[in-house]
Amino acid sequence: MGKKKKDYNKILVKADEKERFVQHFNILSISLIIISVIITYSNSFSNSFQFDDVHFILQNRNILDFSRFTEPGFWFDFINRAPAQLTLALNYSIGGYNVFGYHVVNAIIHIFASVLVFVFTGILLNPAAVSNKFTTDNKKIIQMFAALIFAVHPLQTEAVTYVVQRMESLSFVFYLAALIFYYRFRIDKTGKFVKIFLFIIAAVLSVMTKQTAYTLPLTVLLLEVYFIRDSKGLMNRKFVMLLFSGLILALLIGLSADLLPKEYLSDTTRLQYLLAQLKVIPKYALLLFVPYGQNIDHDIKVPESFFEPAVFSGFIFIILLMFASILLYKKGHKLLSFCIMWFFAVISLRSSILPISDLMSEHRLYPAILGFGLAVPVLVIKIVRRAVKEKKMLINVSVTVLILLTSACSYLTVNRNYVWKDELSLWKDSVEKSPDKFRPNYNVAEAYKKAGYPDIALSYYQNAYLINPHSYGLCNNIGNIYSGKNKWDEAEKYYNEALNLKPDYPKALNNLANIYLRKKNFMSAEKLYIKAIDEDPRFVDPILNLGHLYYMTGHYEQAAENYKKVLNLDPENVAAQNNLKIIESRSGTNDK
Repeated sequence: MGKKKKDYNKILVKADEKERFVQHFNILSISLIIISVIITYSNSFSNSFQFDDVHFILQNRNILDFSRFTEPGFWFDFINRAPAQLTLALNYSIGGYNVFGYHVVNAIIHIFASVLVFVFTGILLNPAAVSNKFTTDNKKIIQMFAALIFAVHPLQTEAVTYVVQRMESLSFVFYLAALIFYYRFRIDKTGKFVKIFLFIIAAVLSVMTKQTAYTLPLTVLLLEVYFIRDSKGLMNRKFVMLLFSGLILALLIGLSADLLPKEYLSDTTRLQYLLAQLKVIPKYALLLFVPYGQNIDHDIKVPESFFEPAVFSGFIFIILLMFASILLYKKGHKLLSFCIMWFFAVISLRSSILPISDLMSEHRLYPAILGFGLAVPVLVIKIVRRAVKEKKMLINVSVTVLILLTSACSYLTVNRNYVWKDELSLWKDSVEKSPDKFRPNYNVAEAYKKAGYPDIALSYYQNAYLINPHSYGLCNNIGNIYSGKNKWDEAEKYYNEALNLKPDYPKALNNLANIYLRKKNFMSAEKLYIKAIDEDPRFVDPILNLGHLYYMTGHYEQAAENYKKVLNLDPENVAAQNNLKIIESRSGTNDK
């Protein structure tokens, strides 16, 4: 009897030790994730706002207070991406436009996502879900490094360092939470109502934050196929077939009734976009393994035929990868098979038949890196095991290799953050990699102009003009460069070209009027100023310049009237204040 009691006590002690080890391991892993993200992204915290940050932050009136967030309609108009905008409003309420706070919040969101990757992979590696002994024996190593690779992979910079793309990372936080709640709902025997309720809330928040979360049914299907089993260890085939059939039916209805969305800025057909993605998907896969040539604006040409070499080879690549996934599944390597299918599932919405203006963007791979991060430690341990048989040595060598790989990812991420330092560094990098694309040439020209290098800016503007001479904004900007160099005739030529492309363009109307004013063609200048004001009554420049014209021609009452209009729109306008005072002193009035 005493011996049995001692054996029982030993079992209890071992169980207690195992529980303490798990707790310590989890704390250590989460601490490493937090430290890794802070170290890797600390050099990005002073980086300037970039690209779409201007529209979504600097020009976004929704974030100036919280009034819009009290309107249910604002939340359920998913195009607003209200949860992400709410975080921007919180940033603004605390620090205004201080970029440091925005980057800190992005890093915090990324930490949450990385910790959830750690939790989620722990679920996937559960012995009840994965029967492969090799996988379960190395669960802790795989789980920790899967999350660390996700946290520091250089492709994540576009979703972390690029402030506005917190929409991607925040959506994925809700996305993973939804999957975790779904898994617990299906596995646990108690609290099912609470778990399915939390699943629905997290799923809706994910879709509200970014509509790419519509891929959630696909990843739920993957959970059912790969990891969710009943008490007998069997898949619920009826439920899987029902879910799969529902997805196929929804796709067919969407196609036949033309209900599937299409971004209004996209100028490609569904077929053209699909063919382009056959080129893009292999590039995505290569970037996961070799993150060389990262670019804010990849130059992907729209294919004309399925039989173009890059398109056809991309199709073959996808078929082979799908076949490999099926083969791995049949041979018992479920985890590697799942990683491949996860990649296709999470990119499916933006790499299929739903056209988006940008054919390729790195931030779209943010969710896919979960699968990549999970596959890498599995592959490393499998490869090392072929050379090292002794268990302790196997673990030591595998961990060393994984530390080196993770450190390399961190190093590349730190370097990529330097590229994101400001507009000039970002677009210089992009135009070197996409020299024949309009936007990098245009944007690097803008950056050089702001930095005070008009001659370099002009050369890139002219490159952009050779690529697309039909941009009225570009023509206006070239005119501005020539105007700044006092080359009035060249400036006039480009302003006229801008107006030929868009006759009601207020900036070009005002700028051309300025040329006429300098040439003392007062009548033509007056007409253009008035037209510019008619097109945009809140555009201060033509109102001010019309005031100057009237002042120069001795029409002081009309000049004073325009200066007062300027001050109504811009009370701090010094030129209007000074000239109005001069006019009032001339007339002997002091009408303030």
